Amino acid sequence: MTKERIPISGDLKSKVRQLMEYAGWQEGRSVDISIAEKYYAEHGVPMMKTTQRFYRKYFGLCCEWYLAQKKLKWAADFEFALFPYLVNGIKNHLEDAYFRDMSGCELAEIEQAAGEKCQPIGHIGYYYPAEVWISEYGKLYAKYEYQDEIECFPDVFALIERELRQCTFDSAVMKTVEALDGKV
Repeated sequence: MTKERIPISGDLKSKVRQLMEYAGWQEGRSVDISIAEKYYAEHGVPMMKTTQRFYRKYFGLCCEWYLAQKKLKWAADFEFALFPYLVNGIKNHLEDAYFRDMSGCELAEIEQAAGEKCQPIGHIGYYYPAEVWISEYGKLYAKYEYQDEIECFPDVFALIERELRQCTFDSAVMKTVEALDGKV
């Protein structure tokens, strides 16, 4: 489902909070994550406690955000795609490959940088979204295809702020995860 365009204003921190709220997040949010837990288990990766906490807060939020992009037939300019990708059939064929790579060869690199156990959570970002992992202590680690450094964030809000610091926008349209409409 496509939600109608709403105005977004204020400083970047305020805009990110408005975007997250419009995407479906609210303080104290806790949703059923059994779909995600099953996905992880089927891939031989039981969810860590921090991954479960993250998913309870953020699983099922709108996955495609149109900020500067006004043409809804084009690709969204921001993705909030957590595994499993239930994204309206678009990327399902790539999902297993992404998860396998992020759980395998790339995971060792992330854990070495983090100095702790991590798990993949998905792709979040503006135009070229970051591959994102969560650590056992709740920090987020982002890897971008256009840079060598792995970046660390205290929370998803900080990661989104980093992503949108160069983006000029005053409104947003979002698409929900249709497979979860009315379920989370």
